[in-house]
Amino acid sequence: MKVVDLSAWQEDVDWDTLSNEFDGVILKIGQGTHMDSMFVEHVNNAVAHNMPYGVYYYNKAQSVEEAQAEAQQVDEWIKTWLNGKNPQLGIWADVEDERMLNGDATASAMAFVNYLWGKGYNYVGIYTSYSWLTYGNLDTSALKDVALWVAQYYSENSLLEEQPDLICKMWQYTDHYSDEFPYDASVYYE
Repeated sequence: MKVVDLSAWQEDVDWDTLSNEFDGVILKIGQGTHMDSMFVEHVNNAVAHNMPYGVYYYNKAQSVEEAQAEAQQVDEWIKTWLNGKNPQLGIWADVEDERMLNGDATASAMAFVNYLWGKGYNYVGIYTSYSWLTYGNLDTSALKDVALWVAQYYSENSLLEEQPDLICKMWQYTDHYSDEFPYDASVYYE
């Protein structure tokens, strides 16, 4: 299935056209204590257009405690805006901020995931780049039970072949799908 991710950067989305081109959307729910300014509008449009959706949160945690606080914020927003339901396409920790490398990025990412699993959300994963996985920013041996959404632009999803024991659920293959859709686009593996 083909999905696109949307945030406050995409304000004037033609949802009729988008829903004909893509099978689902992943929506930025927020970062820090700030909910994404377009989240409610985007999620309402996704529901109105019968599009499966997931959410992602831009992580900056440099410690396990900070990551748990970030996950607690996401839990509060999901309970408030999504009636506590796990979105069909998951909850994703967006792990790419260089500040996370000031601590143990893997431990922080897993603390975020584990906190939400502990709250009963069954589909929580990590979004990151291929380079973060292959250059050692994240310890892949600690990620074997976690769904991954991997950005690797303009090439094949080589992670599937290189590390078949990882659970690669999505591959983001471009940051500019087309002139009509200047968005990040991903393939979602069912």
